Amino acid sequence: MRNYELVYIISPEVEEEDLQGVTERVGRMIADGGGEVLRLDSWGRRRLAYPIRRFREGHYMVAQIQLEGAAISELRGRLALTEEVIRYLLVKAEEVAPVEARPHEEPPPDQEEVEPEEEPVEEPGEVEPGEEAMAEEEAEDSEQGELGG
Repeated sequence: MRNYELVYIISPEVEEEDLQGVTERVGRMIADGGGEVLRLDSWGRRRLAYPIRRFREGHYMVAQIQLEGAAISELRGRLALTEEVIRYLLVKAEEVAPVEARPHEEPPPDQEEVEPEEEPVEEPGEVEPGEEAMAEEEAEDSEQGELGG
Protein backbone atom coordinates (compact mmCIF):
# COMPACT_ATOMS: atom_id res chain seq x y z
CA MET A 1 0.00 0.00 0.00
CA ARG A 2 1.08 3.55 -0.65
CA ASN A 3 0.87 6.59 1.58
CA TYR A 4 -1.33 9.47 0.49
CA GLU A 5 -2.46 12.77 1.90
CA LEU A 6 -6.09 13.68 1.36
CA VAL A 7 -7.22 17.24 1.94
CA TYR A 8 -10.92 17.85 1.57
CA ILE A 9 -13.23 20.77 2.21
CA ILE A 10 -16.68 20.15 3.64
CA SER A 11 -19.52 22.52 2.80
CA PRO A 12 -20.18 25.26 5.36
CA GLU A 13 -23.85 24.26 5.30
CA VAL A 14 -22.92 21.10 7.24
CA GLU A 15 -23.44 21.75 10.95
CA GLU A 16 -20.60 21.20 13.44
CA GLU A 17 -22.28 18.12 14.92
CA ASP A 18 -22.70 16.57 11.44
CA LEU A 19 -19.00 16.93 10.51
CA GLN A 20 -18.21 13.70 12.34
CA GLY A 21 -20.69 11.82 10.15
CA VAL A 22 -19.14 13.17 6.94
CA THR A 23 -15.62 12.28 8.06
CA GLU A 24 -16.80 8.78 8.99
CA ARG A 25 -18.33 8.36 5.51
CA VAL A 26 -15.05 9.43 3.88
CA GLY A 27 -13.23 6.97 6.16
CA ARG A 28 -15.60 4.18 5.05
CA MET A 29 -14.90 5.06 1.41
CA ILE A 30 -11.20 4.60 2.08
CA ALA A 31 -11.79 1.34 4.00
CA ASP A 32 -14.04 0.02 1.18
CA GLY A 33 -11.08 0.46 -1.18
CA GLY A 34 -8.89 -1.64 1.11
CA GLY A 35 -7.13 1.30 2.77
CA GLU A 36 -7.01 2.87 6.18
CA VAL A 37 -6.91 6.34 7.71
CA LEU A 38 -3.69 6.76 9.69
CA ARG A 39 -4.32 10.28 10.96
CA LEU A 40 -7.10 12.84 10.59
CA ASP A 41 -6.69 16.53 11.42
CA SER A 42 -9.39 19.16 11.36
CA TRP A 43 -8.21 22.64 10.42
CA GLY A 44 -11.63 24.06 11.23
CA ARG A 45 -13.79 26.46 9.29
CA ARG A 46 -11.73 28.76 7.07
CA ARG A 47 -12.27 31.31 4.35
CA LEU A 48 -11.69 29.96 0.83
CA ALA A 49 -9.27 31.67 -1.53
CA TYR A 50 -12.04 31.89 -4.14
CA PRO A 51 -15.73 30.90 -4.21
CA ILE A 52 -16.45 27.21 -4.78
CA ARG A 53 -20.07 26.33 -5.63
CA ARG A 54 -21.07 29.78 -4.30
CA PHE A 55 -19.46 29.08 -0.91
CA ARG A 56 -16.86 31.42 0.55
CA GLU A 57 -15.97 29.22 3.56
CA GLY A 58 -15.50 25.55 4.28
CA HIS A 59 -14.43 23.03 6.91
CA TYR A 60 -10.90 21.82 6.08
CA MET A 61 -9.93 18.22 6.86
CA VAL A 62 -6.49 16.65 6.30
CA ALA A 63 -6.09 12.87 6.36
CA GLN A 64 -2.97 10.73 6.11
CA ILE A 65 -4.08 7.49 4.48
CA GLN A 66 -2.72 4.22 3.08
CA LEU A 67 -4.38 2.86 -0.03
CA GLU A 68 -3.66 0.64 -2.99
CA GLY A 69 -3.00 2.48 -6.22
CA ALA A 70 -5.85 0.68 -8.00
CA ALA A 71 -8.42 2.08 -5.53
CA ILE A 72 -7.50 5.73 -6.12
CA SER A 73 -9.79 6.33 -9.10
CA GLU A 74 -12.76 4.82 -7.24
CA LEU A 75 -12.09 7.02 -4.21
CA ARG A 76 -11.84 10.12 -6.40
CA GLY A 77 -15.12 9.28 -8.09
CA ARG A 78 -16.92 8.74 -4.79
CA LEU A 79 -15.54 11.97 -3.32
CA ALA A 80 -16.68 13.88 -6.41
CA LEU A 81 -20.22 12.54 -5.93
CA THR A 82 -20.38 13.37 -2.23
CA GLU A 83 -22.45 16.56 -1.91
CA GLU A 84 -20.91 17.66 1.38
CA VAL A 85 -17.36 17.58 -0.04
CA ILE A 86 -16.99 20.68 -2.18
CA ARG A 87 -13.32 20.18 -3.09
CA TYR A 88 -10.59 17.61 -2.45
CA LEU A 89 -6.93 17.04 -3.22
CA LEU A 90 -5.29 13.63 -3.08
CA VAL A 91 -1.50 13.49 -3.38
CA LYS A 92 1.08 10.77 -2.90
CA ALA A 93 3.04 11.25 0.33
CA GLU A 94 6.58 10.08 0.86
CA GLU A 95 6.14 8.83 4.39
CA VAL A 96 3.68 9.37 7.18
CA ALA A 97 5.57 10.40 10.28
CA PRO A 98 3.98 10.07 13.69
CA VAL A 99 3.21 13.36 15.37
CA GLU A 100 4.91 13.82 18.71
CA ALA A 101 4.05 16.66 21.02
CA ARG A 102 7.24 18.51 21.82
CA PRO A 103 7.34 20.88 24.76
CA HIS A 104 8.84 24.31 24.20
CA GLU A 105 12.50 24.03 25.03
CA GLU A 106 13.90 26.75 27.27
CA PRO A 107 17.67 27.36 27.29
CA PRO A 108 19.37 25.95 30.38
CA PRO A 109 19.51 28.53 33.20
CA ASP A 110 23.32 28.57 33.24
CA GLN A 111 23.46 29.71 29.58
CA GLU A 112 22.52 33.25 28.76
CA GLU A 113 21.01 34.08 25.42
CA VAL A 114 23.41 36.17 23.35
CA GLU A 115 21.87 38.77 21.11
CA PRO A 116 23.55 39.25 17.73
CA GLU A 117 25.60 42.44 17.39
CA GLU A 118 24.10 45.02 15.10
CA GLU A 119 26.18 46.27 12.21
CA PRO A 120 26.39 50.04 11.81
CA VAL A 121 24.01 51.34 9.21
CA GLU A 122 25.23 54.05 6.85
CA GLU A 123 22.99 57.02 6.45
CA PRO A 124 22.23 57.80 2.81
CA GLY A 125 23.97 61.21 2.80
CA GLU A 126 27.19 60.15 4.49
CA VAL A 127 30.34 59.65 2.45
CA GLU A 128 33.40 58.10 4.02
CA PRO A 129 36.82 59.69 3.52
CA GLY A 130 38.44 58.42 0.35
CA GLU A 131 35.07 57.69 -1.24
CA GLU A 132 34.55 61.41 -1.75
CA ALA A 133 37.21 61.58 -4.47
CA MET A 134 35.76 58.49 -6.18
CA ALA A 135 32.27 60.00 -6.16
CA GLU A 136 33.61 63.20 -7.79
CA GLU A 137 35.45 61.20 -10.48
CA GLU A 138 32.34 59.16 -11.27
CA ALA A 139 30.30 62.36 -11.56
CA GLU A 140 32.86 63.84 -13.96
CA ASP A 141 32.95 60.62 -16.03
CA SER A 142 29.19 60.54 -16.36
CA GLU A 143 29.12 64.20 -17.44
CA GLN A 144 31.77 63.56 -20.06
CA GLY A 145 29.91 60.48 -21.26
CA GLU A 146 26.74 62.49 -21.68
CA LEU A 147 28.52 65.24 -23.55
CA GLY A 148 30.29 62.73 -25.76
CA GLY A 149 33.77 63.94 -24.98
